Amino acid sequence: FGKSNELLIQKPEYRELLSNYLHPLSQELLEWANSPYEKNPNYPEQLIHKTRSGNYVRSKSEIIIDMLLHMNQIPFHYENALYLNKTVIYPDFTIRHPKTGKFFYWEHFGMMDDANYSKSAFSKLQYYSSFGIIPSIQLITTYETQDAPLTIELVEKIVRYYFL
Repeated sequence: FGKSNELLIQKPEYRELLSNYLHPLSQELLEWANSPYEKNPNYPEQLIHKTRSGNYVRSKSEIIIDMLLHMNQIPFHYENALYLNKTVIYPDFTIRHPKTGKFFYWEHFGMMDDANYSKSAFSKLQYYSSFGIIPSIQLITTYETQDAPLTIELVEKIVRYYFL
């Protein structure tokens, strides 16, 4: 939620007009979204795609997710450290619901037609579940194969369903 949007929404004559498009974040969520965080240190050479939010991501599909979260003013961190017991994992996106502040995690599994990759993906889902982070509840998952790429339409539907 940029400074210019904050200034507009403070003016009563614009607030009603823009209320369907601009949802000011609470101060706590705004601070969280802009705070430094522990990022994934693994394979930095794979962070090759710069997004409009300023993040560098690993895939074109992650660009889509990042773009739609950013465009809809949904606070998120990319590959933020998540400590589960004594293990640290890095969900693709750690998201705070813009109204409730509740945490969500979004994992995009982009090579599901690779047997080793899909086995690893399902192990990761089991690991999340063992800590009460359940797919379709707090864990959003998307998948793709060479023949079935992630679409912007699907990501839009998911963002609307969970956050708008």
